Amino acid sequence: MILKKLLSILLLIFCVQFSLAQKTVANIDSLLVVLYTSKNDTTKVILYQEIAAHYNITHLDSAKAFAEKGIVLARSLNFTKGQWMNLNVLGNYYERKTNYEEASVKYEEALLIIENTNDTKGFAVVLNNIATIHIRKAEYDEALNNLFNALKAEEKLNSQNGIAQAYNNIGVVYYYIQDFDKTTMYLTKALEIQENLGNYDGLINGYNNVGAILDYQKKYDDAITSYERGLEISKKINDKKMEATQLSNIALAYSNKGDFNKAEDFFEQAIAIKIQIKDDNGLAASYASFGESLLNQNQLSKAKEILNKGLEISDVKGIKLAKKLIYASLSEIAKKQNDYKLSNEYLTKFIQVKDSILNENNAKIIAEVETKYETEKKENEILQQRAQLAEKELEVKQKNYIIFGSLGLAIVLALLGYLVYNQQRLKNRQLQKENDLKTALARIETQNKLQEERLRISRDLHDNIGSQLTFIISSIDNLKYGFKDMGDKLSNKLVGISSFTTQTIYELRDTIWAMNKNNITFEDLQTRITNFIDNAKMASEQTKFTFKIDEVVNKENTFSSVQGMNIYRIIQEAVNNSIKYAKSSEVKVMISENNGFHIEITDDGIGFAEDQVELGNGINNMKKRARDLNASFAISSSVKKGTAITVVIPEKAI
Repeated sequence: MILKKLLSILLLIFCVQFSLAQKTVANIDSLLVVLYTSKNDTTKVILYQEIAAHYNITHLDSAKAFAEKGIVLARSLNFTKGQWMNLNVLGNYYERKTNYEEASVKYEEALLIIENTNDTKGFAVVLNNIATIHIRKAEYDEALNNLFNALKAEEKLNSQNGIAQAYNNIGVVYYYIQDFDKTTMYLTKALEIQENLGNYDGLINGYNNVGAILDYQKKYDDAITSYERGLEISKKINDKKMEATQLSNIALAYSNKGDFNKAEDFFEQAIAIKIQIKDDNGLAASYASFGESLLNQNQLSKAKEILNKGLEISDVKGIKLAKKLIYASLSEIAKKQNDYKLSNEYLTKFIQVKDSILNENNAKIIAEVETKYETEKKENEILQQRAQLAEKELEVKQKNYIIFGSLGLAIVLALLGYLVYNQQRLKNRQLQKENDLKTALARIETQNKLQEERLRISRDLHDNIGSQLTFIISSIDNLKYGFKDMGDKLSNKLVGISSFTTQTIYELRDTIWAMNKNNITFEDLQTRITNFIDNAKMASEQTKFTFKIDEVVNKENTFSSVQGMNIYRIIQEAVNNSIKYAKSSEVKVMISENNGFHIEITDDGIGFAEDQVELGNGINNMKKRARDLNASFAISSSVKKGTAITVVIPEKAI
């Protein structure tokens, strides 16, 4: 029966693979926690895309907000890949909501970004999704054009999963235009690759498409088995849309087989899920299939009720394929009820929809053929005109050769003289460049040797002096435990030596850290300071420590190893002074940037009168390090009001 054949073809519109894999996340709650605690960087953009993709399958209405936030953040960071990925997943959202116009807008925005950045993988991903829209709108020539371009891109990348998706989607389109040999060939290729990859999404589509072909060949039991495999995987990955599709396909196979009780049960399960997830396109198709099944059972009233529900959705959403099938079924119902006038009206509408689909495709194909013909014709005319112009130009040239021959000879002689002169000048320039290059290479070699020497010294410090200091600590500890009855004074002295040696090791490690780097990034410096503050917290539990970096600070700042070590030592000395001498309950380290790099270390300790206290080595060392940084150094303190140390490094010194 023609109608049943059309219904089988309709199945495959649900099987087009979304190229940017729509997959669920094993622990979405953990991923959300990571998202909300992450800073606004490119990693957070990708998190937005992954969460939106998850909700596109599990909770569609939640997907839109995350994708839109990802787009906004990606644009603020100028992160082009993040922009097109989130635009693409937002297009997936609109596609699942059956809003094809808005989906097309998002896909085209993504494609424009991809074309400007030459992202081959992104090109294939978005072309597949654009092709999906064309398939749903029955624009098969446009769909194939996009899919074959996507296949070329995937082959260029040697992406097996992408190639399998392209094969699957091309097979779907050939199924619609009823080229079953090519359908079988491409779907089989896709399924073989997906089985090798163990790709769940691809396997669902593969089993679904193979089932549709078996259904068309009236091998209903085999078709049901294939659909059930796809259903099992859909439930495993919690893809409600594909689960509903498999249920609808199983119902249709049972209906074609004549087992209407099972068919009705599966139709109702599929419809319930599609209503839940608001899959209007799938719902219209299920109503069309269910109505056809009821029609075959002569349940005409119920069939008409179901079909009208599908027709209402198809009219609102512009779903032509479902509308065409519904009109055919309604025409047959009216005929069985002896209402031939109404039957003819439905039949006329069926033909109109069918012709609109076919005429749109045929007109497009004819237009392309005509355009190609006109283009070739114009190109031939242009070639003939160029040939005529070439002949005329040759005649003019022959006449001009005689006139300009003597003049040309004089010019050639002049050129030869100029070339000799110019060649000598170029030779001199080349010699100068070679000398400059030798000088630059010598400078680079010297720098490399200096770096190697620095690395050697740092290794020696670590391996020799570090191990010797560790041996001293171990020896002191052995002395303390070996002589139980030693006096308190000697014991305290040994403890002091051990603590001093331990501190020396820490400072040695800091020195080695600086020596191993040509440059120290702000992130390296921040990490080092954070570790030091954490150690200070453990050493002085009664003191509250605060380390804050202003948001305006440029995180891309880079310091030389000497600059980085001087900054770190100033902060370290200031904090140690606050702990040891100031009896502070709170110590703050603040870093900001305003016409320079500002560092401020404050405490609420006992302070001191600056005019009555002789500054020690610690403060003098900090001042010297500030001078080495070409920075200003200021210390402000008063009794019982605490101390503040401020260092300002000018921009030109960084």
